[in-house]
Amino acid sequence: MKSLEVNIEGPYGWPKFECDLPRLPTIPGVYLLTFEHRDGFLPYGVGISRRPMRARFGEHTRSYRTGNYNILDVDVGQQGSREVVWKGWGWTSDKRADFDARRSEIVSLAERQLLATRIFVMDFGAIPRGLERMEAAIGNHYYKNDDTLFDRGMFLAPRWKTEEPVLVTFRCGSLLFELPPRLST
Repeated sequence: MKSLEVNIEGPYGWPKFECDLPRLPTIPGVYLLTFEHRDGFLPYGVGISRRPMRARFGEHTRSYRTGNYNILDVDVGQQGSREVVWKGWGWTSDKRADFDARRSEIVSLAERQLLATRIFVMDFGAIPRGLERMEAAIGNHYYKNDDTLFDRGMFLAPRWKTEEPVLVTFRCGSLLFELPPRLST
């Protein structure tokens, strides 16, 4: 089995919501979305970008502000539980009317989540299968452990039977709750 050591860098602030946190690096890679919790960070989502992270997060920001993404209660999330205060994904005429009537409230909730989010990144370059396999390994790890905070329903692309497994060892200067020191992709 091949092995790979990966540095997990962060925490970074959400672009344009960084406050005193460092800006995201301009690299492609895998990212973890987290909330601060006790002496570490609770992951609530994972994603990939083949382009510079800041470009990808600009797209995410627009999707949060337009109601396309689920928005979490930050206080509940920081305690390790998931409470959706706005259900994104899938539009009906009733949902559109609700969003239009509550737009300022929903945008405010979204921006509160972006401000509270701490981002960690892993530089894998822009090789699509490497990014996809790492995203899937992390996502499936949290799904398997019934983590209640972690986002569900993602389209993940784990290792194909024809691909050689890779054992990834993580190095991180911060505590990322429930992320094991090693994962097989």
